[in-house]
Amino acid sequence: MKKRMSWYWAVPGTAGLALVMAAVLLLVSTAGRTPTASAQTGCVLSVTKVADVGIAPEGSDITYDIRVTNTGTVQCTNVEVADQLVADLDCISTTQNADFTTDDCVGDPGQLITWEAATLDVDETGTLTMVARLGAGATDGETVANTAAASADQGSTGDSDSWDVVINDCDLSISKDADPDDEVGEGGEIVYTITVDNDGGADCNDVVITEDIPGDTDCIDTGVTSDSDLDEGDFDVDGCDASGEVTWDGFDLDNGDRIEVEMTVELTSGAEDGDDIDNTACVTSDDTDEDVEICDTMTVDVEGVAATKTPTRTVTPQVTATVQALPTVIAPPPPVPVVRATIAPPITGTGSDGSSRPLAATLGLVGAALLLVSGGVLVKRTR
Repeated sequence: MKKRMSWYWAVPGTAGLALVMAAVLLLVSTAGRTPTASAQTGCVLSVTKVADVGIAPEGSDITYDIRVTNTGTVQCTNVEVADQLVADLDCISTTQNADFTTDDCVGDPGQLITWEAATLDVDETGTLTMVARLGAGATDGETVANTAAASADQGSTGDSDSWDVVINDCDLSISKDADPDDEVGEGGEIVYTITVDNDGGADCNDVVITEDIPGDTDCIDTGVTSDSDLDEGDFDVDGCDASGEVTWDGFDLDNGDRIEVEMTVELTSGAEDGDDIDNTACVTSDDTDEDVEICDTMTVDVEGVAATKTPTRTVTPQVTATVQALPTVIAPPPPVPVVRATIAPPITGTGSDGSSRPLAATLGLVGAALLLVSGGVLVKRTR
């Protein structure tokens, strides 16, 4: 009976430790690294497509913008962009930049529109625009998709992008009027009338009307006209408050219905002659595109108001005193007092040695002292 042999690899301790350390270093050096994607080479096209609305009623026009960019490393030649319209879209117009040529819109639903024969350098973008109309075949609640695809001679796989529009036959419109509609003076009133219609084939839900309170005016009243299909009890209105606008909301507008509301303002003293009083009203609904403003603006001119409301200040002329310099008069010095001393005939005295000397020397000393004190001594000798 043969014995089975088992083989084992014996790794010296030092070599085994070295292998373990190398494995640890390899794991540490690669941890957290993101694999670097190699740059795409050749002619590579990228397509982006958007539209100006996401919700639209039947019969409205949609503007599609298509951008085709060469993100590769070589020039793309004979670039072609194809846009196959669905049956609910009619081509109205097309435009393009670069050197694309395009098919003319023939107005047939479901037309294939192509832009072709363009050359795009590296990082260059071709911009294409198409306006299409939602035809009569579109139904409320339907989603209409539109796709644009690009290709080139270099065998690029190309790219494509789509944009969806939801058909909603809530079709709101708004208009404004003012009384007076031309000019108003200080203290005068302006009555703004806002009319909102649902011209579509479906109801408009959660309709909101907002109207700004113009500057230099005070809101004094809000109401509803007799031409409105809704009464004041059919909606909420915040009235004249300090928010700077009046809002009517909380109502639905059936297809074919109209709401007509009013706001009255009074021109304040802040307005000046020649000013424009601008007022804007807008309407929205849950069934309309939130990115599309439905607004109307009215302008009324201010007249008969002083050019300025700042009181004119009367300036009293100031009298400036003129100071005339007079010549400086130097006062004469006070007279020097004169001390007159009358001296008798020379007085003689007997000195220690028995000689006889006049007293003049002594008086001379006294005169000198008087000269210092009084400014002068006049000595007169009597003969």
